[in-house]
Amino acid sequence: MTAFNVPYGDSLLGFEIPEGEVLFKGEMYELPELADLQGEVVRAVERPIGTAPLRELAAGKRRVLILIEDYTRRTPLDRILPVLVSCLNKYGVPDDCVSFLTAPGTHRPMTAGEIEAKIGPEMARRFRVTQHDASDLSSMRDLGAVRVGGLEIPVLVNAMAAEADLLIGLGSIVPHPDAGFSGGAKIVQPGICGHATTAATHLAAGLLPVIPLGDANTPARAGMESVAATVGLGFILNAVPNASGGVTALVAGDFVKAHRAGAEIARRIYRVGIPRRADIVVAASSPCDADFWQASKGLVAGSFAVREGGILIFVSPCREGLADAHPELERWLALSVAEASALARSQSANIDAGGLDFVAADVALNNARIRERCAVFTVSDGLSQRETAQLGHEKFAAIQDALDEARRHLPGASLGIIPRAGVALPEIA
Repeated sequence: MTAFNVPYGDSLLGFEIPEGEVLFKGEMYELPELADLQGEVVRAVERPIGTAPLRELAAGKRRVLILIEDYTRRTPLDRILPVLVSCLNKYGVPDDCVSFLTAPGTHRPMTAGEIEAKIGPEMARRFRVTQHDASDLSSMRDLGAVRVGGLEIPVLVNAMAAEADLLIGLGSIVPHPDAGFSGGAKIVQPGICGHATTAATHLAAGLLPVIPLGDANTPARAGMESVAATVGLGFILNAVPNASGGVTALVAGDFVKAHRAGAEIARRIYRVGIPRRADIVVAASSPCDADFWQASKGLVAGSFAVREGGILIFVSPCREGLADAHPELERWLALSVAEASALARSQSANIDAGGLDFVAADVALNNARIRERCAVFTVSDGLSQRETAQLGHEKFAAIQDALDEARRHLPGASLGIIPRAGVALPEIA
């Protein structure tokens, strides 16, 4: 027997399996971390992709708004923001013309401590940081609608963004189940939009016949980019982290062209080559561990690596439970793919009425697709027995228990391991 372990929050969980039965171990391409991150920020904004240099874009601007990701993302903004702000100052934009807006989408607000940890104490002291609230219609501006793939997407965006004369989006690029890859236009939609806008783009993803992990050419991504264009996202600065979380590349400029350049780097890093889909896969959600809403990214990646009729062992602390901001998720989880799809389609004309939570429907549809093609054994301290049952998973106290049971069901099974499934992109080699 050979000992293995996978990340579990800030710790590791171990298990033993016969070495000869291991088909793949989830290795990723480990590009080195940038040796001079601050210098690379300056170089990126001075030589962007698809736009004029930030120096030219910032000239004469007096309402510069910087969109920042929330606690669920890993970009080291505490190291990047001071350099970006210094550049803006050098370009003639003083501190009192710069403000920050968090872009949490429909996630919970950040605590004061989380904000300071994200952007650093100096930035938190020098600048006003406003938290976007997707449910606060009084803070929104209605910019009409865009139409993508036959779906009308209402554009409700935070008024601060609509009033800015330069809108800059920060974030990172890793594989993402709905948008293909994170980053780019996602900082606007769902980042700083109202529920109706976010519902429409998530519905576009949820009703696709397959989960579009690693595919940036989907209706959901197209919808996000149409919304971002309408809002006026003028410049992005996106990090591409390596598998260990260190920044290995930076892309800046146009929110489509620069994003796609970063996505190609991310594809090289996060691709997990597999000879074929395994009978049993152990997939840990790391680094997406906060709640099931985030951890489900690991579930999706694991499903790409397990054969139909196999067993997926999903490992995640889910320390905040299912999804605090989406109480309707439990209702959607009870439905099959066919039932949830039919309900969503029947109500799609009423997206802006504030009825059904179509964002929760998207997450539930992904879960339903997976549980209908393979069994899911879940190891999680944060999910109760009731919540695990709602997901349609079987709960186990330890990976070893789940693995032993899976091997009893499938004797002689091939095994796969994906230690960082939250950002993995499994592909058949």
